[in-house]
Order: sequence, then structure tokens, then C-alpha cells
Amino acid sequence: MLIVNHESSSSLKSRSSDHPTKRLNTWQAIRADVLARIKSGEWPPGALIPTEQDLAIEMGCARATVNRALRELANSGIIQRRRKVGTRVASTSSRRTTLNLPVIRDEIEALGAEYLYALIEVEMRTGTEGAMRALQVDPDHVLMLVKTRYMANSDPYCCEAIWLNPQAVDLPDPKLFEAEPPQEWLTRHLPVQQTRFTILADEASGACAASLGLECGTPVLAIERVNSMDAVPVSFARQFYPPQHRLVFDD
Repeated sequence: MLIVNHESSSSLKSRSSDHPTKRLNTWQAIRADVLARIKSGEWPPGALIPTEQDLAIEMGCARATVNRALRELANSGIIQRRRKVGTRVASTSSRRTTLNLPVIRDEIEALGAEYLYALIEVEMRTGTEGAMRALQVDPDHVLMLVKTRYMANSDPYCCEAIWLNPQAVDLPDPKLFEAEPPQEWLTRHLPVQQTRFTILADEASGACAASLGLECGTPVLAIERVNSMDAVPVSFARQFYPPQHRLVFDD
């Protein structure tokens, strides 16, 4: 098992409510600026944010550049855009999913099986394209990747790769994840909400295939989950289940 220690990082700092005209010439810079204002509470969940034209004037850039940044944020569910209504920060209370995805420990124990958990690897690295899009970060942004495995009795049940953003929340020493899964740590220590999930078919590969005891290329059920805090995404997880797994949602 490889553990790579990371430097401690602080939460995004609050910004002043006064924003003099500045020049932000890329959509990535505008996206970062909008995210910082949401994180600071200047634009809380449900708040109406300035129009594209107003933001373009404030930031000294083309309206099309602002539009690209807002489209990226909207695609990740961080903001909501409606014609003739405007753009609002996503309201976390209204965006709580109606499907309750239990933690993996509860899934296994509900089967009457013995729950076993193992940390496979922790590393600090830049994200995959999917992780960067889900967390709305740039290629030079370093994330924490935690890979884990879950067993039901002696049978492989699930493997997970979760990306955590150390610039959005303070993360613990990665050694903590030897005893506690990242998803459980998040829900126990932070007021996170599941703001997006996707169910898809995928193929087992690499550490996931090894953890599940499958040949590379074997079809698996994959679930992608995004957890957010104050409308800002803090984690992106990909969970993989072996063939014949049944996903059940209870009221």
C-alpha cells in the first residue's frame, strides 16, 4: 500500500464584497472567481448572480468568455441557468437527490454479510478529465486520489476511486483512510450533500480489475458520485461493482 503525505491546505478564503473592475481573460479564471465567491458566501445557495454582461464588464473580458465559464459550472450542477429568469447558485436543499444511495458499509451489512474494507493507495496528483470536470479545477490543480476495496465476507463487493479537493476543504492525514473510508469521513465531519450521481456501464481495468478479481475489460456497473458543500464540489467518486450486482433504492 502506498501512502503519499500531502501538505496541509486551508479552505478557500473569504473575499471582499467589493470587486473593482479587473481583467480575467480566460474562462478558467472567471470560473475560479465565481467559485471563490460562492465558497466565501458572497453568493450563497439560491442567490441570483450578476448577468453575463455585468460580469464581462466587471472582469474586463468578452461576454462569450463569461458564457463559457458559466456553462461549465452549470453542467456540473453548481449553478442553474434559466432564460428570462437569470443564473442562480444551486440551492443545496432543493437539489438533494430523491434517491438515497447508502454508504457501502450499509449495503454489505444489509445483506447479512461481514463488512471488510481496505485502503489500496493514496496519491497526490492532477485529476483525470472526468475528475477535473466534476470538481471544476484546472490541469495544474493537485487533488488527492484515494483507492479502496470493499469485501462482503470473502467476496469482492466494490472498488472505489475517489478524488478529493484539498483547496475546497481541509483534508486529514491520508493514514486516517486506512481505518475509515473517505465517503464516511466526509459525511461524518462535513455538511456535504450528494449533488449529482450517474449510473453507467464500464469496463474493469488496472487496480479496479485486480481488486474485484476480474479480467481487464470485464463489464462492470459503475456509479459516479459528486459531493458538494455550499454548492461547491469537494469530492468525485467512481465506484465499480462486479457483474450481476443489483442496485436497489429504498424509500
